[in-house]
Amino acid sequence: MFRIFALSIMISAIAGCSQPEPEVIDMDEMAAEAGLAPEDYTVHENGAMEIKSKLGAAPKVEDVIAAFKDEGLPLGEIIIQTAETDPNERLGRPGEYVGSAQFEDTRVEQPEPMSELEFDEPDLPVGGVIEVFESNKDLQTRKQYLEQVYEAMPLVKQYMYASELGLLRLEFSLTPDQAKEYETVFMSL
Repeated sequence: MFRIFALSIMISAIAGCSQPEPEVIDMDEMAAEAGLAPEDYTVHENGAMEIKSKLGAAPKVEDVIAAFKDEGLPLGEIIIQTAETDPNERLGRPGEYVGSAQFEDTRVEQPEPMSELEFDEPDLPVGGVIEVFESNKDLQTRKQYLEQVYEAMPLVKQYMYASELGLLRLEFSLTPDQAKEYETVFMSL
């Protein structure tokens, strides 16, 4: 009796170890179920799926400015900074922003121009600042620094909106509804 029982267990074990039928998986169907559009992924010959990053490269400040203009936001003077002209001397430095622009919102009162003899820096438009970063880590570091500055010096506080790789700062003299206009466009990019 024991031999028959042992034999039936061995047969069951051997039968259970046979190669299972390969399952055919439709990778396009799986991607669609995961919410991916065809341009979001590539299926390689070996069946591996490569999902493209949504982060991509940092947006260009010029593209953000163009989006603001396209929405009819009241921009005046715009200064696209370079590593040589950045008043903070951070543009392009390791761990800092890789693009920066200051722009005038024509609803915000602009200060009287100062002669360069009175003040060593050029006059900058008042309205907002756009900074773009190569990594979210760099952006978060900058954002935390600015939050500390605003806490220590409330008179310089600004509205601040962060996307994945961009930081938008707006003058506090704008109303919340006016700031929301910029935020809506910025966060849609």
